[in-house]
Amino acid sequence: MKEKKFLGKIRQDPLEALAKGPKEVMASLWQEYLQEVLNASQKSRRFQTVRRQIEEKANFQEIYRDWNQMDVEARAAAWKGLIGAAKDVLWAGWETCVRCGECCELGSPTLLAPDLALFQKEILTWNEVYTLRPGEQVTNREGKPETLREERLKIREVPGSTQCWFYLAATNSCRIYADRPEQCRRQECWGEETPPPAPGELLNREVILARVPEVWDLVQAHEERCHLGRVLQALKTLETEPDTASEALFEALHFDHYLRQMLQQEWELSPAATEFILGRPLTRFLKDHGINAALTPEGTFRLTPRCE
Repeated sequence: MKEKKFLGKIRQDPLEALAKGPKEVMASLWQEYLQEVLNASQKSRRFQTVRRQIEEKANFQEIYRDWNQMDVEARAAAWKGLIGAAKDVLWAGWETCVRCGECCELGSPTLLAPDLALFQKEILTWNEVYTLRPGEQVTNREGKPETLREERLKIREVPGSTQCWFYLAATNSCRIYADRPEQCRRQECWGEETPPPAPGELLNREVILARVPEVWDLVQAHEERCHLGRVLQALKTLETEPDTASEALFEALHFDHYLRQMLQQEWELSPAATEFILGRPLTRFLKDHGINAALTPEGTFRLTPRCE
């Protein structure tokens, strides 16, 4: 195997600075060196994780502590050790996941076709996944709002955050790393941004529920009565055709609400599982479009403009 060429430059002539300078100068040169060879933002979790690995391997803290008392030969040997540690760590796997957890905190993965095996092995269940239906508003990679054209299944996030359900922040670890979803495996934060999956690669409910026809029948009935395209159209015609639009909205809201209630009370499914089977509640969709839908004590819904 051809030996990899290790690229990494420091200042044009740092030897004098290293030979005569105090430990702060050495640390500054080391920072510059790492910035160039790691080619990542110093604030990124990946940079910090790999830097920690290198410095632990080379005993950087000890070198920094003793630097001012070292003679020229000792400084040269210490610096050589730092460079050697950087080469060892980077050659061992810079272009691999270092499990820094940064992507895990930014959002959960969308499931792709190969992830069906995770359900078959019961690594994933209906309780850890929710459905985004066509017509829902999401935020794309550029941070702009976007309307989905196809169904997406996503791992749940920790409530009140964008952190993946399976990521443990306290220990900086993933509970299913060995069996992590396909999109996580494709993530390559050390290189160019991974392209988004093609629509044909997305896993959907129909594939997962193929062997549970009684549930799939409910999904289809729900889509027929609560299709988001028709709900959005009713919202747009509330002012011009209030009676017709209100009737369509109330019908969809009631069917969505009481079907979820039936799944939880009679089938004893969790609220999380119903968000996989039926998608997120219709009240959430309306809220995203500026309408609050509140269930009254009489069992009907009252619609009011959402106050920001």
